[in-house]
Formats: sequence, C-alpha cells, structure tokens
Amino acid sequence: MKMIFNKRVGIYLLGIVVLACGITLNTKTNLGVSPIISVAYCATEIGGVSLGITTFLWYMVMIGMQAILLRRDFKIWQLLQVGVSFLTSWFIGIFDEILPMAQTMGARVGVLMLAILVTALGMILTVGMKIVPNPADGLANVLGQKMGKDLGFGKNLFDFTSIVISVTVGFSLVGRLVGIGLGTVVTMVLTGRVVAVINRFAEGFCRKIVEESD
Repeated sequence: MKMIFNKRVGIYLLGIVVLACGITLNTKTNLGVSPIISVAYCATEIGGVSLGITTFLWYMVMIGMQAILLRRDFKIWQLLQVGVSFLTSWFIGIFDEILPMAQTMGARVGVLMLAILVTALGMILTVGMKIVPNPADGLANVLGQKMGKDLGFGKNLFDFTSIVISVTVGFSLVGRLVGIGLGTVVTMVLTGRVVAVINRFAEGFCRKIVEESD
C-alpha cells in the first residue's frame, strides 16, 4: 500500500513538472501565451521580474480568491496549494531559462501544438491523482460551483477573466497587448479538447492508482 501511495505521489509530482514545462513552452511560441499564465507573463514583460516569481504571486491571488469565495467552506488543507504553487513556479522559472524562443513561423506553430499537448498531459496527471489541485484548477472549480455550473464553465470564465486582466493591464501601462495573441485563443479552445481525448486512455490508469492507494 505504501509503495502504491508513493507511486501516486511520484506521478503527481511528475505531473507538476510536465505542466510547468507545457505552460512555459506556451510562452516561447511568439504567438501569445496560455490564458492560465497571461497575467503573470504580462507582469514579467512590463516589470522585468522573473516569470517564476510573477507566476507564484498570481497563484497566491488565485488561492486568496478561493478563500474569499468559499469563506467558511475554505478548508485548511486547501492551503497546500501554496506548496504546489511554489513547485510549479520554480519549475516554470527553470524551464523559462533553458527553453529557447521559437523563431520561424513553422517552429512557432510546432511549439504551440507541443505546448498544448504537454500542458494537457500535465493537467491529467495532477488532477487524476486527486491529491491537491493546482490553484488555477482549484479556482476554476470554485467559480463553477458559485455560478451553479461545472468545472468546464469555471475554466472558461477563469480564462476569459485572465485575458481581460492582461489586455487591460497591457493597454493601461504600455499601450499595447502583452502576451495575448492568436496562440492564446488556440490554447484556450484546444487544451480542453486535447485533455478530453488523452483522458479517455489515461482515466482508467489514474483511477486504478488512486483506488489502490486509498
């Protein structure tokens, strides 16, 4: 049982690394970043601060929003998202330093498709192990609940709100879009679809690991 639980934690941690890689790849396309990181990327480009740091701070805002929306229903264990935020942001900072920026249009499209695939895989591994959600998924879930809708609706609302914030900040401070482009829209539309396709094959595996460790 202990070995199975360790395997579950190991897969979860691998998912964090994969998710961080996918998110960072999205910033290297020169086509627009993923909505999940658009606010942090905007702050990095305007303020010159490390992407890892701005991502961590943005995750803290997400956790705070969950606490505000849930009030007494916000459980103490949900603060474990702080640790998840630190790990994800740390790996994003590492990947941001070592991954090159795509230069040609062919490379940009290829990196964008790879980013969507890798991000989707990371989401499946982290969510499927049912340990602690990353702050973006946690907030999306809360938004869906509060609106009387499902997680998918909450994710769409979160993505749209993030884009609006990024556009507003960009135009207000530097008079232009920062990090928002065609790739942002493509990522927002396709990531959920890719998750659904991969999950058909991975759902049984994830459920088996979780059930054996309970």
